[in-house]
Amino acid sequence: MVSLMVALPLLFAFLIILMDTLGVRKLLIKVVFLLGALLPAGVLLRGIPASEVVGGWNRVSGIEVGINEVNLPFIVGELILFGFTVPYALSYFDFRKKTPKALALLLLLHAGLLGAFIAKDLFNFYIYMEIASVSAFALITFSDDPNSRRAAFKYLILSLLASYLFIFAIGVIYMETGYLNLALISANALPSRELNAAVGIVIASLLLKAGIFPLHSWLPDAHSSAPTPVSAILSGAVIKAPAYGLILVFSALPIGRTLRIAAMGVAVASIFFGIGMALIQRDAKRLLAYSSVGQMGYVLLGIASLNFVGAAYYALAHSLFKGGLFLSVGGLARRTRELGKFGYRTAPIMALSTIMLSLAIGGISPFVGSYAKGLISSELSGTWKYAVYLGGIGTLLSFTKLNYSLSRASSEDVKTVWKVVSMSLALVTLGMGLYLGSWIDLMDALYLASALALFVLLKSLGVFKNGINVRPKEVGEEINVLVALFVLAVLAVVLLQGA
Repeated sequence: MVSLMVALPLLFAFLIILMDTLGVRKLLIKVVFLLGALLPAGVLLRGIPASEVVGGWNRVSGIEVGINEVNLPFIVGELILFGFTVPYALSYFDFRKKTPKALALLLLLHAGLLGAFIAKDLFNFYIYMEIASVSAFALITFSDDPNSRRAAFKYLILSLLASYLFIFAIGVIYMETGYLNLALISANALPSRELNAAVGIVIASLLLKAGIFPLHSWLPDAHSSAPTPVSAILSGAVIKAPAYGLILVFSALPIGRTLRIAAMGVAVASIFFGIGMALIQRDAKRLLAYSSVGQMGYVLLGIASLNFVGAAYYALAHSLFKGGLFLSVGGLARRTRELGKFGYRTAPIMALSTIMLSLAIGGISPFVGSYAKGLISSELSGTWKYAVYLGGIGTLLSFTKLNYSLSRASSEDVKTVWKVVSMSLALVTLGMGLYLGSWIDLMDALYLASALALFVLLKSLGVFKNGINVRPKEVGEEINVLVALFVLAVLAVVLLQGA
């Protein structure tokens, strides 16, 4: 049963809390955590049911779950990333006082993501996405970063606001169609002013949760302040749940052409905004976080162009290379995250893995990123296709900056397990690219040369010297501004949907 993929992590999360309360030995808690993390992959390997209704109910009354060509890449990406993050997390947290609670929250996050990815109705998708989100809020606060609580609070307030509007819109969709099941909604949805408003609210809410520009402001703080294994899962998997929700909405409900074109424009803006902000960061984890804003632009571009399979495979690729980059860079940046003050000069394994993952995120063949970008661009034409190519060069440019800084300094005491995990994910990005049919493309040499030339030019102009140093506002004032921006975005999407 595919629902066991969700039930098992939930069960083992409960057992961890119970065992910690009873004072059970640490080794047994670690074993339970490993079982909860890895057994869902065993459920997937037993077989892939196209669809099933839990408890044998009919589709109208029951909870339908299933796996198809669109959600399978999301699930595989989450399982692979979480599987490699498990040993990293056990080593990272090192069983301090709150470690069992962190492990239980990681399993709740695991269950929430898998539940969202297999859901075939809007309500259960919402429930599992919220389980993942609430777990993420709490996990960010386990960091030693002094900014972590502020980042978690900002993420919490904005995400909950989006959640309240999302569940309200689901109620409107239910009133208009009579169903929550997506297949039944698709068969019964008729255009109306109320349905258009609900669709607009749902899309705007999911754009915020996915960290798409200009609703991204919570993401850089949250992803950079979290503990390193949590950062990897936040960027590699958590923001994919709302992206999958966008696929569900775009595939089941009538989306206007005006809104789709506007969404493609927002996607391109997110790509280049993320690249631009990454280039001027001095904090390595914030560079990676802003890069995620840009990378989610590619996913949105695929969704808005109705290329759902392309978007799904790009989400899979991003899970692997961005999760790997956070684990690699985070392992090196134990004492400081400031570029130029730590690096891989004396850690050749970390150097190789970081370079490989950087090539993968830049779309260089034969890594999986090349295959995924090929799928995205295959359904585009004209300016949209060129945006993908230029975005690839920009991404390579930002990671040229990262690797240049890392190559000029060294870090001490990088744990062996972190090296193994980082290299393993780098090899997975290569192996999966080859498995999916990505081969050496000579055009990639031109993209690499362009990125290197731009880096040399910008460095000679002093663009990278000072970076950016924005004085943070009082948290209440900042949240008020971001809420106002979100409300304006909701209104804009609703108007575009009704145009």
